Amino acid sequence: MARENLYVIDRGQKFPFLRGMITHSLIERGLSFHEAYETASKVRDKIRSRQAVPKSELSEIIEQVVVERYGQRYARRRVSRVRQLPAVLVTGSDRTNRIVPFSKGILSQSLQATGLEPPVAYDIGREIEGRLLREKKKEISRDELRRLIYETIHSRHGSEIAERYLLWRCFKAPDKPLLILFGGATGVGKSTLAAEVAHRLGIRKLVSTDTIRQIMRMMFSKDLLPAIHYSSYEAWKERTISESGGHQNAVISGFREQAVKVLVGVRAMVERAIQENSSLVIDGVHLVPGLTGLDQYKNQVHDVQIIVSTLDRQKYLERFPRRETQEGLRVTQRYWDNFENILQIQDYVLDMAETHDIPIVENDNFDQTVSSILTVITNTLREKLSLDQQKLVSQML
Repeated sequence: MARENLYVIDRGQKFPFLRGMITHSLIERGLSFHEAYETASKVRDKIRSRQAVPKSELSEIIEQVVVERYGQRYARRRVSRVRQLPAVLVTGSDRTNRIVPFSKGILSQSLQATGLEPPVAYDIGREIEGRLLREKKKEISRDELRRLIYETIHSRHGSEIAERYLLWRCFKAPDKPLLILFGGATGVGKSTLAAEVAHRLGIRKLVSTDTIRQIMRMMFSKDLLPAIHYSSYEAWKERTISESGGHQNAVISGFREQAVKVLVGVRAMVERAIQENSSLVIDGVHLVPGLTGLDQYKNQVHDVQIIVSTLDRQKYLERFPRRETQEGLRVTQRYWDNFENILQIQDYVLDMAETHDIPIVENDNFDQTVSSILTVITNTLREKLSLDQQKLVSQML
């Protein structure tokens, strides 16, 4: 279902209605994430049938819903109180020893790298802010704040999550970039998962191998590099089936040829990330274990490769109509027509992952899959850095 086109009119200009902005403003008043989100959704429901609403009227509707659900204590006048809370300064907050104000929003964002859901991470940030204000602290050192955060997470969510927080603190100023690769067949959900994980980890650079292939298609003609001018599951069409040893072999052979060509562009992206010491997330069907050729950079990056799969045939088929809705593409029939080829490529990629000891994550439930991926990344990095529990805690605290 397409998203409703709702607009807000302010001073003669029309702006899109953004539930996220309302949620954020209500969190500032003191509502929890779930309370703020549900309130914003209720507001949207009230104006759903209208194409546009004046900003002043929208403000009145928001106040009405807030008061109805939570009473006068969360009425608009409390916003000024929240904003007037004294700032707690964090000293020694980076290598330049800058002094910056404590922000529960920034803290909650960083805590999501541990696998905590956004509302849970925000609640921890709010709890720590409340403690600092109750103790009337005007400033706190970075090390002291880190210990407080660790102890709070440990008491509420256990040692595993608390240790993940410390591990990700190691990567706030990395000696070399973090490279995360999401491989897997067409339609398993790689791009959506990659975007969410990049957001959780605060990695701004995200690229797809399909984008790299598209650039290469513009640079090289079909006569010169025919393999890159087809979808991954149709690259076999440039090959002679009899010479390839049957259709199945032709599908894999064509796909491998395309992957090898595209991976040249992937390596160029990795080299650029190394030069800039900038972390990078790459997703795409072409990231086949054993073919990437990225071993040459193993001393220059912290790399983690993950293969995403969908093994349930029916669930896999059901993904394609959703993908069409999300991307605005009329390609469902094309995916269905080539589904057996897609499954062959998935089997091949999974077999290569098994051969090269690359972790495979089944994308069955989005939230659970994100959590599983963050666990894989954390454990892989801990192993690469040779940081056991005791060493990690002693080093960071």
